[in-house]
Amino acid sequence: MTEDDFLNTYMSKNHRISEGYAYAISANWYRQFQRFLQNPSGVDVTRFNKIQNFSIVQRYVDKSVSLEQYTIPSYQQINYSHLYGLKQDAQPLVDFYVVTIDEWIFFKQYYGADYDVIVFVTKHHPQINNYFLCDNLDEGLCICKEIINIIFVIIFPRNITTLQAILTPICPWMDIMKFRTFLFSMFDLGSNTIQFTNEAFIYFNNKKVPFRGNRILNDIGINQDIQIVMACQNLLMQDIEEEVETDGEEQQLEQNLHDKQEFLEILNKALNEQSTFQQSIKSIEEIKQSLEQNDFFQI
Repeated sequence: MTEDDFLNTYMSKNHRISEGYAYAISANWYRQFQRFLQNPSGVDVTRFNKIQNFSIVQRYVDKSVSLEQYTIPSYQQINYSHLYGLKQDAQPLVDFYVVTIDEWIFFKQYYGADYDVIVFVTKHHPQINNYFLCDNLDEGLCICKEIINIIFVIIFPRNITTLQAILTPICPWMDIMKFRTFLFSMFDLGSNTIQFTNEAFIYFNNKKVPFRGNRILNDIGINQDIQIVMACQNLLMQDIEEEVETDGEEQQLEQNLHDKQEFLEILNKALNEQSTFQQSIKSIEEIKQSLEQNDFFQI
């Protein structure tokens, strides 16, 4: 690949960061790359050093999976993955820069990296206290630094011999759909991902919640380090309190169905009562005949 090809490919991926997640990258390496962009002549793009994110990554997170509170069929093993977040005291533009998903994939393809460092891009609102802004964000968004660590354990439908556990940082101000997108871009479930996640429930802190809707994670109680289990099966938990929460659209749909059912029941009852009432009186002709015969007891 020529320098021009390299630059054109990079510029095609150098766009603004949208809501969801992005990547942090070492400031030392990124500043070197930016200097190259300003004066690319005579520079071999393949001779850049490997990206070293060691100084900005949150490395020491040690958590084990616990499934004692669940009643699940026996399994053989748990496949364990670890995603990395940004060190809390790392400073933007000093220690790191934030790049888009496409940019990071491009860099990693050419130069490699010791750590993939995830950051979370959320809508900015007054409840978020710890955040920062950067020039390449879409309007109204911020990089949220209020991060928790969760263990996400997936129980696959029709195959419970092997479970998948993912230790990952997460932002409690993300909505559940953005969380789903993030999680399954990190781990491929295959062609049935959408069906699986739409049918699945997540279990945590004695709650059972559908894995769908537009609720913010913080609002359903995912706001501290926690273990979450996802499964299509109705797991049995000790002393579980089932909390099936739905978003506004789902609630309106349920209400519409409820109102429709009530209307049909009232209509059916009225028709039955009318039918019974009609059966209990004589026709007008029969009444006339009885009156002509002076047989009042037949009316």
